[in-house]
Amino acid sequence: MVDSWDNEAREAAASAGVVIDGIVSGSDRESVASLMNEIWGPDVVLPLNMLRAMQFAGDGVLLARRNKIPVGFSVGVMGSADGLHFHSHQVGVVKSERSSGVGFALKMAQRAVCLVSGVTEMRWTFDPLLYSNAVFNLNRIGARIYEFLPNVYGARNDQFNLGDVTDRVKVCWSLESDVGALSVTASSGAPRLIDVSERVIRSNQEVVVGSVLPIPPDYHALRASNKDLASMWRVAMSLALHDVLESGHSIAGIGEQGYVVGVRSGTV
Repeated sequence: MVDSWDNEAREAAASAGVVIDGIVSGSDRESVASLMNEIWGPDVVLPLNMLRAMQFAGDGVLLARRNKIPVGFSVGVMGSADGLHFHSHQVGVVKSERSSGVGFALKMAQRAVCLVSGVTEMRWTFDPLLYSNAVFNLNRIGARIYEFLPNVYGARNDQFNLGDVTDRVKVCWSLESDVGALSVTASSGAPRLIDVSERVIRSNQEVVVGSVLPIPPDYHALRASNKDLASMWRVAMSLALHDVLESGHSIAGIGEQGYVVGVRSGTV
């Protein structure tokens, strides 16, 4: 079984055309820090001594190289809050390599390292307004949303979050399950929990199974072109997600129409 996890990770790396290893040398640590700076900016770069400490602790830092040139990395830590798990803090891929499979290969490598160590759950956060990230995390990977965290990181000055509220959803990935999940399709008449007819607001619809939370196709582009409209989306999504999870319902997944509400926790 361990060989199958390792083989899946190797196949994902081969498909992306990269080699993924744990960091070993000082130059490896510098490469990870350089990638952090290139992708997010200087405010999120971990100190080299912290990367060294994480290296001592285990394989929490992975580096992806194409033709020996670093193109991506992942950083995470083992956690014990609410059960043993691995918390994936950052997975970054340089702009020219996005959508090439490197990010997926890094997640699969993280999965293999965890399973070899006997850890069967991975958790991380992502911005619920980023459609492509949601599709990757929920459909390509097969993680599930279980918590909404408003402004969880506070104000950040990196190039992805400057001036924005850092609302996030927390996901968990059962590492022993099959990788991936099907896109969820809502009915054409499903209630919309976010009204986008005139302004973008939390609608007056109640949360029921099959409800839809629409999501903009490219939030970052929208934020750059119309900050006020982007702010409306931020508030509306925050209220809708809070209502869904506070009611005890789940997020069944995501499809072309947006997030789809699932059954209440503990029901079939």
